[in-house]
Amino acid sequence: MKVKQVPPETFIVPPTAYSPNSRLPVVVYRNVPTDRTPDGALAAVEQSEWKNGGHWKIAKESLAATPHYHSTTHEGYTVLHGTATYLLGKSSLDPEIDSNGELVGVKFTAYAGDVFVFPAGTTHFVTDTADGYEILGFYSMSERNSIDQLFDMENAMDSVEETNQKRENCKLVPVPVHDLIYGKEGPMVQIWKGL
Repeated sequence: MKVKQVPPETFIVPPTAYSPNSRLPVVVYRNVPTDRTPDGALAAVEQSEWKNGGHWKIAKESLAATPHYHSTTHEGYTVLHGTATYLLGKSSLDPEIDSNGELVGVKFTAYAGDVFVFPAGTTHFVTDTADGYEILGFYSMSERNSIDQLFDMENAMDSVEETNQKRENCKLVPVPVHDLIYGKEGPMVQIWKGL
């Protein structure tokens, strides 16, 4: 499967009292797959370590806006069609504005052809979609999860103490051996291992 060689965009999502987030940056490859069919997107992914966890079409009318994260796996997506805006790093329990007067959370927009990875613990939810947003989801496999349980679902509604414990659990998820798209020599692996 052919994919374009593009440098990644990266950004950090700061932790909050109720959202673990990660010291590892979110990694985004813009306009990568040359074949944006579900089969083409599957063929582009390093499936020895990244397992397909679902195929979703997310309509604006169906948005539930439930922030969640995964503490046992890193989560990647390939965007087949459309556009979506995500709010990252903010639990429903977090304030809208932090003590410095800044908005809590990071807005991120994904476009057709993008491939992106949220590190374990990154709270996320879709706030808006357009043009028939359709994605494939992938989850990194490690000794912390199995094929029967690809990921856990944490709703970022725990106490500060419980969130701190889960934050420590998220740190134990190993850096994948393979970049979601570019394999062992991929930029994501190099960036994450360097931290």
